[in-house]
This record gives sequence, structure tokens and C-alpha cells, in this order.
Amino acid sequence: MDMFFRFAIVFYIIFLNLTTHILANEQQSLRILHVPSYHMSWEWNSSQLQGFKDGLSLSNVEYKIVELDTKRISDPTLIQQKAMIAKNLIDQWQPDLLYTNDDNAQKYVAMDYVNTTLPIVFSAVNRDPSIYHFSNSSNATGVMEYEHFIPAINLLRTIKKDIKHIAVIVDSDPMWAGVVKRIKEKIKEVPDIEVTQWYVADTFTNYKDIMKSLQTKVDAVALLGVFNIKDESNRNIDFKEILRWTAENSKLPDFSFWESRVDSGTLVAVAISAYQQGYIAGEMARKILIDGVAPSDIPINSTEKGEPMISLARAKALGMNIDVQIFLNIKTKKQYDWSE
Repeated sequence: MDMFFRFAIVFYIIFLNLTTHILANEQQSLRILHVPSYHMSWEWNSSQLQGFKDGLSLSNVEYKIVELDTKRISDPTLIQQKAMIAKNLIDQWQPDLLYTNDDNAQKYVAMDYVNTTLPIVFSAVNRDPSIYHFSNSSNATGVMEYEHFIPAINLLRTIKKDIKHIAVIVDSDPMWAGVVKRIKEKIKEVPDIEVTQWYVADTFTNYKDIMKSLQTKVDAVALLGVFNIKDESNRNIDFKEILRWTAENSKLPDFSFWESRVDSGTLVAVAISAYQQGYIAGEMARKILIDGVAPSDIPINSTEKGEPMISLARAKALGMNIDVQIFLNIKTKKQYDWSE
């Protein structure tokens, strides 16, 4: 009995220590530095961060955010200055984890901390992770932004069955190289569809000329890069302005992979979920911060399921009669966001 009593005491002490350790981990305030490539007023970024917070599922977290704002700022010197703010915060504030969105945040901030003691979790990255030295690194993992190309093609063809020749338009941002490479591989899975035209648009005038020339050359257009397009003063054009011009001047069905494009006039998309990108990243961060899993033991992942959607305003402008059955399984946009 005496031996049993001593064993019970030892067991209780061990259990108490473990419980105290777990509670301490739960109650200890964690610091996370979030560096989005763009700006938090854009839903794409705010949804990723909300998903991250929900996936992390912790209340005792202090966040600091440094926006690189590279959609609206094109001057590399200004972007570097913003990146330096983030780097100074890392040195002085010493966050427990760095969460970075989209490619430019990796290029200007995250890759400088690869193989350091600072855990890095990223989301919405288009380029191969090896470009940022994430592959086989000791402290980085995250979520790739793989576009749903075949589902988008299939959705488009439920609306317009005779599509055979497609053009793809990108801007000059290097992130599109990975997307183009994946499309070239994926298109092989659809033997009766061919991408016959590949274009890089660097100015709005150039973009307009390309779209006008395509009206008699192809059956549809994949609108990918519409951000790094400049006016005559070398100022970045707001992508909504570009998509509005497209909706008002092009008679070609168009598709993409982001909800914001359909909001602004692109006909269809099987959209990548910003929230899911962030949510998976948040789950990864929890494993690192709470479960003690090394980032190198968490495989780089991607979101698998996209959300099909259609712009009814664009379909009407194109004179399309759409089977009502299609509406049962896809998200619909009744009007353009710029007409509200």
C-alpha cells in the first residue's frame, strides 16, 4: 500500500507538471509578425490573415503587420524601405513566428531569414519555393497558391461549349513564370484545347492592343497578370480599371482564378480561397508554436478545392443564355463592383 501511495504521488507530480507546462504554453503571449505583399484593405490579404488566425486558434497572440503594398507601389527603393521596417521589427521585437503572404513578401523579407531560428510560415506563393530557398530549409513551410486551371476550363465550357483556342495574358511580374509553367503542363490533360497565344502586357496601351487583336484569333482569354501594368507615366494601373475596360470592350469570354476578378467583370473563375490559404498556414503555425513540430517536418502544401463562380453581368453583356442548372452549384455575381 505504501509503495502504491508513493507511486500515486509521483504520478500526480508528473501530471501536474505536464498540465502546468501546457497551460503555460496556452497562456504565454505569442508574437507574430505578418508581412503581406500587398495591402490589408484588399480582401485577398485580409481574408488570408483571418484564415490564419482561425487556423492558429489562439487568443493570446500579439500581431504586428508591415504592408509591402507592392500592388500600388512599383518603386523598388520604396518597397525595400518597407521591407526594412519589417526586418527592424524582427531584430527589435523578436517575434515567435513570421507569417508572409504572396511572393513579394518572400522575395523582400522571408528569404533573408531562411535557416535561422525564426520560424517562417507563408501562404499564396506562386513561384517554386526553391527560388526563395524554402525547399529543404530548417525553418520554413507554407501553402502554395496553385490555380485551378482544368476546373476553370471545364466551367467555361459548360457555358460556351465550342471553345478550342485560348490566349493567356500575364504582366511582367516574375511570379507568373510558375503559373505559366503549370498551365503548359495542365493543358496537356485537355487535348481538344490549345493555348495558341501567350502575351506579356507591360503597359495599359499594350494590353488594349493585345485584347483588340485577340477578338478574331481565339475563343477565350485567361486573364492572369493584370497588376503590374503601367500607364504612360509609369504608374501602376488599378486592376479594376483594367478589368472594367475589358468588360466594356472585349466580346471574348474570359476566365481567371480569383474572386476579385469576377467581381470586376471577368466571366468565370474557379477561385483560390484566400481564407483557406491562410487557414492551412495557421494550422501549420499552431503545430510549430504549440506542438513543437519543426517547420522542416511540416510539408509545404496547397489548397485543393476551388470555388466556381460566374459574373452574371458579364454573361448578359456577352449575350449568353446560361442553363439555370449551372447556378445550383456555383457562386453568382449579379453586378460589377465598379457599377455599385
